[in-house]
Amino acid sequence: MSQLQTPPDQKAAYPRYKLIGLFLGILVFAVILLIPSLPGLPRVGQSVLALVALMVVWWVTEAIPIGMTALLPLVLCPILGIAGKKVTELDINLYTSYADPSVMMCLGIFMFSACIVKWGLHKRIALHVVKLVGGKPTRIILGFLLATTVISMWISNTTATAMMLPLAAALVMQLGLTMQDGMAKALVLAIPYGASAGGLATLIGSGTNVSGVALMQELSGQEVTFFEWLKIGLPVTIVLMPVIWLILCKLFKVKETKVGDSSVIDDELSALGPMSRGEKMVLVIFILAMLTFMTRKYTISALFPLVTDETVAVIMGLILFVIPVDLKSGVFLLDIKTAINGISWNTFLLLGGATCMGQLMSKTGIAEWIADGMGFLSSMPTIVMLLVLGTIVMLLTEVCTNLVVAVAFLPMIYGLAVTLGFNPFLMMFVVTLGAGCAWMMPTGTPPNALAFGTGYIEIKDMVRAGLILKVCTIILLPVAMYLISMPLTSLF
Repeated sequence: MSQLQTPPDQKAAYPRYKLIGLFLGILVFAVILLIPSLPGLPRVGQSVLALVALMVVWWVTEAIPIGMTALLPLVLCPILGIAGKKVTELDINLYTSYADPSVMMCLGIFMFSACIVKWGLHKRIALHVVKLVGGKPTRIILGFLLATTVISMWISNTTATAMMLPLAAALVMQLGLTMQDGMAKALVLAIPYGASAGGLATLIGSGTNVSGVALMQELSGQEVTFFEWLKIGLPVTIVLMPVIWLILCKLFKVKETKVGDSSVIDDELSALGPMSRGEKMVLVIFILAMLTFMTRKYTISALFPLVTDETVAVIMGLILFVIPVDLKSGVFLLDIKTAINGISWNTFLLLGGATCMGQLMSKTGIAEWIADGMGFLSSMPTIVMLLVLGTIVMLLTEVCTNLVVAVAFLPMIYGLAVTLGFNPFLMMFVVTLGAGCAWMMPTGTPPNALAFGTGYIEIKDMVRAGLILKVCTIILLPVAMYLISMPLTSLF
């Protein structure tokens, strides 16, 4: 009898680190759950700590898809007698976390991003930015860096990177550069670095930002608006941009590169042709949406107090389905297939799980319990504490998913800040923004992996540039927030 053949798409082995993570998570969960009571922590808190440990181990190792790990509270909390559908003495309804306002905001933003990509508006904006800066080697690097940054402020970092890399590859070939040329390496690295930097600038710049804000609001009970995030994140991005540019140009000696014809940008723009009706309509709605986000607190909410950024995001997503581009043909700005494909369901579920985990840690005393053990930080000046936190987070984010780092740290940081009498938002923003600064490794973030996959850069190239940028970021992020963002926002 012939042996059954394994389908080609199922032959890939389950990575060993995932297998280790799968059993390690279960082991840690069981040990924490079964050991005698931990001093200072209620029994229900110990049960939640076991659940949190399991989720963090599985998130870090991706033993199972991160979205599925995020559903564990719905299964284990009722079994462990912690919480369920009914509100218990902990005042927790598990299911409401998965429909948290920030989760709905994430849904609206994903739909709008899908619409921008559908009509190609992001590509046109990026090409015009690159063309604007000129054709000198250092300016070409700056153009790609700026273009990717601007685009990733509004759509997925991964999408922005995936769009820009083919343009970079085409330009490298037209200029006659090889994989050994420093300019080719700098050009390719400018794209993921720009995507990560741009993702810090706005609340909708990355899923990490949305998750971070969801936890901040859940823990503190205070709203963090789109405009407040912009006051904090945009200065950080503006500070990082010239640093990234200088590092890439100096490290890879871009100025010494002799370039020829760089008309590939003009060719790409010509190939796009004039703006389509759909593209023009998306651009108008995009501008109106951003203006609404930035002024909502002082305009719409003055008339309709219950309208929040989440309301605007959902309206923004829904309205795309009712604006026709070609009514006779039944073509609208957005269709359900594009919308469904454009939603990152892993991020959507992770955000719900993160909100739920933050609520559990806060209301069972775990955050305060952990904070008590970190009391040694109280003797440090604020700026030094921010530097320490930033260093820890920015090192971890090179080996863990950005979302996981933010989700794991924020409840503990909130408890620590309250215990020490510090402003929790200052510390939580350092953690959230620091989690998005993965520069050194291809595994740090999907944009890095995509850039590494082009073959134009080696691990050593990314590590060299990323290490220098990492050191600069560890210093600049807390300093920029302390000196620039703090006077601008009422949160700090």
